[in-house]
Amino acid sequence: MAVNVRSVLAAILVSALGGACASTGSRAAEQLHLSTLELHDSLQFGDYRVIAQRISPELRTDFLARSYGVEKTLSVLESTTISVEMDPDEVHARSLTRLSWYELPSTIVKTDNVFVHWKREGKGWLIERIVGGPLPVPAD
Repeated sequence: MAVNVRSVLAAILVSALGGACASTGSRAAEQLHLSTLELHDSLQFGDYRVIAQRISPELRTDFLARSYGVEKTLSVLESTTISVEMDPDEVHARSLTRLSWYELPSTIVKTDNVFVHWKREGKGWLIERIVGGPLPVPAD
């Protein structure tokens, strides 16, 4: 009995999309997911101004001063999202990322678990705190 590969692939795609839709049922969850991806991309490409826009205003100046100091020496090699959990109230959330980086003049790669604490404000998510990694953001 021959198996139609296209049919199998279509069935896998439909089931994956169905699961994705069920897991991102709320607009807040979708926005949080996009904010997390934006954070990872910005870290990897050294676009710290984009990250600063996501940081609570009272912590932003300190973050920009520290990131300006490592802008030419910090290289983020890889980031993998381990988990993203949103509180039932959809106002607070936490994400866990496995991040690998090095900072010149050292070429030793460090890998760390990075915890990001998020707070939903208006239509977007702001970073309240980052624990671990090359650019932690302490709570105020």
